[in-house]
This record gives sequence, structure tokens and C-alpha cells, in this order.
Amino acid sequence: MEGRSIRYGALASALGLLCAAGTLLAATPPSGTLSVANPTLTFTSGPHTGENVEADCEANPCDEYALTVDLPPDYATTNPSALITVELEYTVPGDLDLRLLDGTDTQVADSGEPPGLPEYMDIPAGSGTRPYTVVVIPFATAGTTATITVSLVEPPAPPAPAVPAGLAPRFQEHVAPPALGNDAAEPSIGVNRHTDRAMFISYTQALRMTFLENAAPPLGPMPTSCDALWEDKSGFLTTVNTLDPILFTDDVTGRTFNSQLSGANSLFEFTDDDGENWTVGQIGAPNGGADHQTVASGPYPVGFVPAGATWPANAPKRAVYYCSQSVAGAACSRSDDGGETFGPGFAFKNTGCSAGALHGHVKVAPDGTVYVPDSSQCLLPIPGTSAEKVVAFVSGDAGQTWAARPLPESRGGAASDPSIGIATDGTLYMCYENDDSRVRAAVSKDKGRTWLYDQDIGLSQNIVQTRFPQSVAGDPDRAGCAFLGTKTNGNGNSLDFKGVWHPYVATTYDGGQSWHLVNTAPNDPIQGHGGVGPDGTNRNLLDFNDLQIDEIGRMYFALADGCTGTCAQDPSANAFEAKATVFRQTGGRTLFKAFDNAAGTQYNSTAPLRPAAACAIQAESLYTIAQARVVWNAPDTGGSTITGYDVYRATAAAGPYTLIGSTTGATQYIDRTVDPEVLEYWYRIVAKNAHGEAPVGNSILLVQSESLPEVNTCELPGQVVAIDAVGDGTADDTDIVYVAAAEPLDYEGNIVVTVKLANFTAGVAPATSFYPVLFPTQDGKYIAMDTNAPGSPATPRFVHGTYVDVANGVLAFTEVGTLDPRSEFLADGTIRHVVPKTLFRNTTPGAIIAGFDARARVGAQSASSRDTAGPASYEVRGSDICKVLPPILLGSLEASPKFGGAPLTVTFTVSGTPPAGKTLQSYTLNFGDGTAPLADQPFNGAPSVQRQHTYTDKGTYRARLTVKDNTGAVSSNAAEQTIEVNIDFLFSNGFE
Repeated sequence: MEGRSIRYGALASALGLLCAAGTLLAATPPSGTLSVANPTLTFTSGPHTGENVEADCEANPCDEYALTVDLPPDYATTNPSALITVELEYTVPGDLDLRLLDGTDTQVADSGEPPGLPEYMDIPAGSGTRPYTVVVIPFATAGTTATITVSLVEPPAPPAPAVPAGLAPRFQEHVAPPALGNDAAEPSIGVNRHTDRAMFISYTQALRMTFLENAAPPLGPMPTSCDALWEDKSGFLTTVNTLDPILFTDDVTGRTFNSQLSGANSLFEFTDDDGENWTVGQIGAPNGGADHQTVASGPYPVGFVPAGATWPANAPKRAVYYCSQSVAGAACSRSDDGGETFGPGFAFKNTGCSAGALHGHVKVAPDGTVYVPDSSQCLLPIPGTSAEKVVAFVSGDAGQTWAARPLPESRGGAASDPSIGIATDGTLYMCYENDDSRVRAAVSKDKGRTWLYDQDIGLSQNIVQTRFPQSVAGDPDRAGCAFLGTKTNGNGNSLDFKGVWHPYVATTYDGGQSWHLVNTAPNDPIQGHGGVGPDGTNRNLLDFNDLQIDEIGRMYFALADGCTGTCAQDPSANAFEAKATVFRQTGGRTLFKAFDNAAGTQYNSTAPLRPAAACAIQAESLYTIAQARVVWNAPDTGGSTITGYDVYRATAAAGPYTLIGSTTGATQYIDRTVDPEVLEYWYRIVAKNAHGEAPVGNSILLVQSESLPEVNTCELPGQVVAIDAVGDGTADDTDIVYVAAAEPLDYEGNIVVTVKLANFTAGVAPATSFYPVLFPTQDGKYIAMDTNAPGSPATPRFVHGTYVDVANGVLAFTEVGTLDPRSEFLADGTIRHVVPKTLFRNTTPGAIIAGFDARARVGAQSASSRDTAGPASYEVRGSDICKVLPPILLGSLEASPKFGGAPLTVTFTVSGTPPAGKTLQSYTLNFGDGTAPLADQPFNGAPSVQRQHTYTDKGTYRARLTVKDNTGAVSSNAAEQTIEVNIDFLFSNGFE
């Protein structure tokens, strides 16, 4: 079969007229009438003695079958989902195509599978009596015969999404340290099932993750809840300035492949020892594409192992596939020697598209079938719409020929790549972004011929938009889909978008009928305000994430975190970062049933367990002469809420350890019982839930230091001035955790006093609640959040005034005025008072404000306090020290056109968003093709400028922009555009 991968465009649209004008041969029998009383017809076609590669039924013979459909006038109303289906099964294999023409000889359906695969087409049944013609075309065959069945069918109603049973999976976040993984857009992760390490690609850094429960002394073994060790293990080519990185680890051999896109092709290397040593492979496939490369490996299909296959030695041979695209067409090359060399590329996607959508990651099934998912831009149009179907390209002959398998209920063309997970028996799980931005999943048990349970898997948590779905599967009935999601409607691509995005993992344990949905970071957005854009300023996350499993079926969700630091607290302060982050499964069912409820693990299926061991963090804990602060990572919960932690202390590593205190959920403890004469203390933590105590965690040594580290009062919440025990407030709504003070530049002239409660259980402060902070040394002043105010009992007011002690600790409050309107509360129990400095007597830097005596009350203002924190004091620092911190400056780059033939002249629009009070000064524009950049070009007072550039050579180029403001500050966001100049493929199978 030659040229099949290009037969889905203009060729198909013209076929009806060609066949209608030609000489058609009769099928056997030549005609039939389909009706309710006669819902099935069959006829035979062939034997065919010639070929009709051009599908020209005038010049070459085609078979025809005269079909009459005779249905009641109201049939479409009473049976709206009924279909007329046409199925072709070969008697003697070959390559026949089907076309269905209506009474005006207009094509209404077609089917054109590669040789030997069954053909299928359908149309809505409709109503009334109508003539059709079924045309059988011998595309490239001789002697072929087939039986064609025409049926009137009523597809069963799709089942309602099932409610997931059992326990959902649980995850822990691992973030790369500050010096690593700071440009981690388009991450991919590979898990070595022999060493239990993971390799993570972060642009030009290849990072290795070692999980400390597997580490040798002195690093481990440690509790699973400890943070992974990240190391830079970049190879020879990793540090090359690349357009796109990709990484993949073979699950049988542990070999990790690294590809770095360079111009119109790729650099390639691999490692067999987790990055200690790298071997350079072929520098790109002979006719590789210019963009969006993907790599995978797996077994060959039976009967297709080439004689020259050499990898791995002394074991069943495996193939390595490299797939990539060039604007429209896309092709896959194959290596038969483990990635050292690659053969020519075979096209799997039509080259007739002027702007092809991005394809997803190539995957190889256990039987050697190769799949590439695609969002199907202009590939398979849905009649009567501007949308296309999501498809799976499938090859059964080791990547030489390909068929397209559409998802009938999908609408493609979305910005995110779809993704396929393949189970141990070959069951497919397609996870994709629909054209309405909803996240959906579908299942196929017949290599994509039919798809089941296609459903919105974000519906249970009202996810209305998604980005970057990734799918992986284990046992036949188990699969996972990881994606970014938001619950906010609107244009999620826009810089004006005010929603936030979180990472989600959906998991099925019943073959795709139901899905558990877990937000793996509910309190930490992955992208703040400003959208997740397909290009331009907010394209910091680029095009995809990754999801893989290890030998026991644990999921590893790799992504780039675009919202860290201040943004995580205030998503409107989004700097569009890309920090390397991995969510690793710690508990609940994995994707391999064999490990369900395994003794000594947290992989429980239905019944909750006690927690896993907590990990005390030495680097974040501190011991001073006055107190010790012990910090730890929360462990896997066992599927039941952790009710508290017990803190043990000793004066020697071997103990004995004494229980000194507990928390009810906080992951830090202030030990105020230290003896200043004891210079060293050892601490360990024991978690507990309703099902028991966790195993004892690791022990850490704290050595007494002279002072606390410097704090940053330029960011909220600032300096913690008072810490209170957790769990002593009778309820979360009145349980004070800490009091803090800050003087951020955005609040200049004010002190922001934060009172953190354990939580607002209803998301808002209780009615008739009163949360004052007293300042007895400031003439008896107070500030408060008050829901007792007349006329607005349910609306908190932020007020200030004075108080007096009338008798025996009973306080009387007199309101004087309201605080700054930016005062607010958050659903997590955070109360922020924006307090004018004029309320205090002396607020010059260095002055001490004493007091900070926080109370939590429910009922009248005079009611007894449910909890208190303080008194404490704060040394004023002023906001001027914050002015040395550069505010966010964003550059913005647009390009038109973004693709076309060489030479291609592109108009770039350069602009930016300066901080308040600043102006744009200059810009530097790098065109990405090796020509000299436009450096420090002036804006001359204009908000934007346009520059043209001509790309003379074919390839894919990344144009990048930085801007400066009048203070000399430089933008740090990724303002870029990808320019694709057409590349012609030359295929070894003789077509273009």
C-alpha cells in the first residue's frame, strides 16, 4: 500500500464525482432494500483483477450496489440515534475502499483503510424512502473478494458515567531545587524500572531524580515522604540550545533516550546508567521533521522483525521510533539498533494540510502496534461543522504504513496534544482536550476501530477547561489521565483570563466506565492569572506534560509549575515561570492490580490504612536559645485524614525519645521547652489517623544557633511574630495558628497584619464572629474582622478602634473607623488587615510596635476568647527596602504569518506590560535563525512596534523577545513565537 497516509484530503472529497461519472460493475446481488422489517443486507464484491489507485471509476472498474432505504416518515424522530452502517470483511485479503453516494451522486460517507483491515462507514438513518449507491473501489489489489453488510442499527444508549468505587490514588509533590529545573516547559519523564530512578528533561538540563527510600547511606534509606534528590546529569547534547527537548525511558532495558530539536532535525543521545554516561546516536533521522518530535520504544510486531535488528543483545529485539512533523505532514522513523542510527521516515499524517495540528507522543503496544494520537487539524472534518475528530494513527507493520482511527464523539482541533495510554493487553485509553476545552477520555479494545465510554472526566469537579492531557495504562482495566484544569469560564488562552489552573489526575479501575478525579495540588496553582496560551507571553508552559508509571504501576506526573512564590499566594502576581515539578503516587491503587493491598505498602484498594512515616526536614528546621522549630513533610494519609502528629525529642540519636507535644494537622511544631544549656537535640515525628499510628519517621539533629534567619517583609505574610499551638481553639474557625506582619511595596503606607486560622470550615467566617488584634501599648487600640456589625451580620467588616478592660478581663470595644478596603479574608482561614501606619505612634524604620495580641471569639464582642496568640512585637522595616526588588515586567511578541513556504517574510509585533509608573524603553528580538538579533532597539514612546524579517531557509525557528523599561529592568517571561517554514519530505516508498 503506497500513499495511504495522504488519501484523506482532496482525494476523498473528489471521489464521489469521479465514481458517479464512471462505469460501475455490479455487485452480487446488485441491489437491495433496507427497512425496519429487513434491517440487514449483504452482497459480495470481486474478485477484482485490476487496481484503481486514482479512484477513477470511469477509467477503471468499480463495483456498485444499488441501496434503497425505506423507513417510516417519522423514523428519525422516533429513532434519532439510528444508523445505516456498511461493513466490509475480506474473503481474500487485499485493499478495497468503500464510498456511499446519495441519490444525487454526492458522497456522504467513505472508508479507506490500509490493506487487509476491515472497512466501515455509517450515516444517520434519517426518514423516508431514499436511493443510495454503495461503491467498492479496488484501490491497490488483485484477486480480492469481500462480503459487505449493510445494516440498520440502533446503537445502545451510552451508559451513564459510573460512580467510582474504592480509594482514589494519592500523590506527593517533588520540586527541583532552586538551581535546577527553572526552564522546564514541555517536560518529559522516564522511570528506570531497574534502578527506581527517574530522568526528567528540563529544556537544556537532563535531571536525575533519586527517591530517598531507595538511596544508599548516607542519603538513605529514608521515608517515602522525603523530597527526592535532584541531580544534573546532562549529556553531550543536552546543553545544546534547543527548540524542543524530549526524553523517554525503555521499560525493559532501562535505556533513556534524549532528543534535542535543532533546526530542521534533531540531535540524539542515550544512556544506560541514568545519565552517568551518554552515547551520541544519529544526528536526526534522514528525513526528520522540524517540530514536535517524540520518541518511544517497544517490541516489533510478529513477522516484522528486520534481519538487521541488534538491540538489545541476547534478548527479544526492540524498535525505537522517532516521529516529528513539519507544519503539515508528519512521519515516523525507526531505529533497529537501539537509537544509534535511524532509517527513513514514513508519513503517518496527510501532507495536504496547510497548518496541521500538533500530534501527541508516539506509544508502542505490547504486540508491537505503534500509535500516534493527533488533534486532526483539517484531517477528518466533521460534516456540517468547522471541527475535526481526534484520531489515533495506527501502524501494524513497524511504522511503515498507517491508518487513522477517529473518535466518533470527539471534536478535535484543540491546542493540546491528545495522548494514548496502552494497557498490557493492548487496550487503548485516549485522553484529550475537546474543542470546547473539556477533558475527555475514551477506550478502545480493537486498536481504535471503535471507542467506548467517551466522557467528560473533569465533570465531577466542574473542570470547564483543560490543557496538556497525558495518558498511561497498566492492567487492561486500569489507566490514568493527568492534565491541567480550571473551573473558570472564559478565554483560557488570554492574558486577561482571571482563572487559575491546578494539576489533576483522573484514574479508572473499571475499564473507563468511571474515573476518580484528584487535584494533586489544591492549595498551589500551576498557572495564575493570564491564561495558558498557545503562543506569546503566556506560553511559558509550551505544549505538553508527561505521565509515566513504574514497575509497580505508580504514576509519575511531570509538569512545569508556572506559578511559584508570591504567585502561589496571590495568583494575580503571575510571572509565567516553568519550574520542574513531579507528582509521584504514594498510595491508593496503582495501575497494576497485583500490588493492591500488598503487605507493608500504602497501595490499599478499599479500606483505609494508618499513615506512612513522616519525613522530618533538617534544612527547614531550626534550634535557637529560646525555642526549636521542627518542620516535616506530610506522609501518605493511608486514605484517611491525618488527625495529628506526635513530636518526640532526645539528646542522643539512639534515644530514649520523649513525647514533648502534638499538632492536629500542622506540619511544624514550636518547642518552647528547650534547655538552653543543651546544645543539640534530636527530633522525630509520628503521624496518626483514625486507623492508627504511622511507623516512626527519620530522626534529625538540630544544633543550637544564635539567631533566627532573616525574614522577607516585602512579601505576604511577612514576619511571623507569634506562633500558637494548633488544635487549642475548640474548632478550626477559632484556632489561631500564627500572627504575621509585612510591609510590601504594593501596600506602602500600611502594615499588613495577617492572622492565620486553621481553616474556615464553611469557606467564610462564622456569623457573629469577632477576630481582634489588641495593641495595649498603642493607647489601647485594636484592629478586627467583625461579623457582628449591625445591618451586615454575614458580611465581615474590617475595623479599628479602642478598647478598655471593664472588669476581670471583660473588654469593651469602641469602633472608630474602617481599615483599608484591601483588607480581606481567604477561605483557608487567612485574615489580612491592611492597617494605615498612622494608627500607630511611631512607624519609622527601627521602631518597635508592641502588642499584637490576637483573639478569636464567636458571639458578642465581650464573649470569652476561644483562642489567643501573642502578645508579640514587630520591628518596623519600612517599604523602601522592597524597592530594590524589580517588579514584574512582561514582554509580548506576536507574529504573522507563523508558517508558509520559503522565503517567508514575517511581521513581528513587539510590545510589553511595564510595572505601574514605568515605561517601555527598548527591546531585543532574536529571530532564531542565526541572523544577528535586533539588540536594544528603542520604543520611542510607542506602546508597540513592528519589525519584519525574512526566513530564507526551510525549518522551524523560535523567535524570542526581551524588553527593558526605563529603570533598566529586563523582562523574564518567555515571550516567543515559533515560525515554521515548509519542509518537503522525500519518502522511500515513492510518493511526495
